[in-house]
Formats: sequence, C-alpha cells, structure tokens
Amino acid sequence: MSALDRIVAEVLGVEETRIDDSTGAATTADWSSLRHVQIIAAVGREFGVRLTPRQARSCRSVGDLRTLLVEKGLPA
Repeated sequence: MSALDRIVAEVLGVEETRIDDSTGAATTADWSSLRHVQIIAAVGREFGVRLTPRQARSCRSVGDLRTLLVEKGLPA
C-alpha cells in the first residue's frame, strides 16, 4: 500500500486493504466532511504540500488525491 492509502486508512480508522482509488465520501460512510479536512491536512503534512481550498474541495476520492499529488510531482 502507498503512503496515501495508509494516511486515509488511519484517518478513517479502517484497514488499509479497504482503501482504493474509489474510496471517498460517496462510497465510504466513514468519510465525513470533518474526516475530509483531516485527510487533506494529513496529506499536506506527509507530502509537504499545501492544497488550495479549491484543490481540497475537488478531491472527492483517494484517486483524486493521488492524481493531484502526481501532478505535483510527488509519489502517491
């Protein structure tokens, strides 16, 4: 599993094996608006990036986050 998967699993309090690119608010009951903010903050700390509010809102799944990190040249 990737660092991103680990972060999301930790914040959501689930096993890493339950995390894939489709994991997000629409597919996971544990992904609330508060958890979303916590995930964005944890990703920022782990990868040393700061996401704009627009970027944070546009990331609705692990796949969206992964794409954004790759676009920033980071291994996700």
